Amino acid sequence: MIDINAQQDTQLPLDSLIEYALKSNSFYMSYQPIVSTSNSKLIGFEALIRNRINDSRLRPDHLIPHLERTGQIIELGSWILKQCLVDYKTLESYGLKDFTMSINVSPIQIIDHDITIEISNLINELGISPKNIKLELTETALISDCNKIAKSFERLREMGIKVWLDDFGTGFASLSLLRQFKVNGIKIDKSFISNIATDNDDFTLCSAVIAMAQRLNLELIAEGVETSQQLQILNCLGCDNIQGYLIDKPLTLRDVINKWRS
Repeated sequence: MIDINAQQDTQLPLDSLIEYALKSNSFYMSYQPIVSTSNSKLIGFEALIRNRINDSRLRPDHLIPHLERTGQIIELGSWILKQCLVDYKTLESYGLKDFTMSINVSPIQIIDHDITIEISNLINELGISPKNIKLELTETALISDCNKIAKSFERLREMGIKVWLDDFGTGFASLSLLRQFKVNGIKIDKSFISNIATDNDDFTLCSAVIAMAQRLNLELIAEGVETSQQLQILNCLGCDNIQGYLIDKPLTLRDVINKWRS
């Protein structure tokens, strides 16, 4: 194994740093709560990868695109999937019930790796109800390999697993794609939420997305909610659920148990 402490004067190449992080168990999962807009009831958690190494190249916004280019996302994605489901069972053992686990997946995991078999094996092994698992993909994932992704979505739906579009409004999804892929829900990107109380265009866009989702019978989550004013507006517009720092930051598994099991 690479000795990262011996590299004080020379920055490790990114691939070597990733290899070290994987082998040294430096990656870990954090979980951000998702609650009902109307009554603040806990709905579930979004799983977010973090690491213990202080290197900006391992931030998710830099790390994930690199892993997708190199194909390493399959190895890390498998680790994430298993860790999230193991942690789900741990939370159940501490008394949390009827909550969902939202897991971000890459189109590479679907196109180049049969994630449906992997998920099926894990939920059967761990005894998890598939209806409590949500897979989140960005809009751009839908145009990677439409036919293969559509077939995988169909198999996931048959298993009872829900598929959501993350960061809705920032990519290339169209109404026809929403209809073709038959997603279960959409997450409104935080860039539209941050100024919803002060920017008429953002308010109008959010209103239109929420109205569209209601007409299409899609569930909704607004991301990045930070103020009570944003919450009030989203509640009035009919947005189902929210997540963001107003509710809680991403938490370690231990902190989730301590703060949310009651």
